[in-house]
Amino acid sequence: MIIRQFLALAAISLTLAACGQAGSNPNLTAQKPPQAGEQPLQGRRSHRQIDFTAAAQKLGVTEAKLKEALGVPTNPTNAPDGVRRRPDLKVAATKLGVTEEKLREALGIPARPPRN
Repeated sequence: MIIRQFLALAAISLTLAACGQAGSNPNLTAQKPPQAGEQPLQGRRSHRQIDFTAAAQKLGVTEAKLKEALGVPTNPTNAPDGVRRRPDLKVAATKLGVTEEKLREALGIPARPPRN
């Protein structure tokens, strides 16, 4: 009888401790996606689609040439492993004969702050 009471008390304690941890850990709590007009959650960046046509016009190249330089497929499909790879903007700018800053500006990508 005493063993059962001890086990029940231990189970209740562990359950309460787990619930307390889940409530304090933001990675374990459910988060709803932002609704229209709301700001995205802190720490999350919303990814907008790049207008390759407009960017190509700003750079004076064809859209196909821009996508080729960036390594972006002309007919985008999901990557087999589900991972998106970031293009090397420095290499792409060199291929297109423009500066990396001009390429970032045309694509609408903000410049990265210098690392400490």
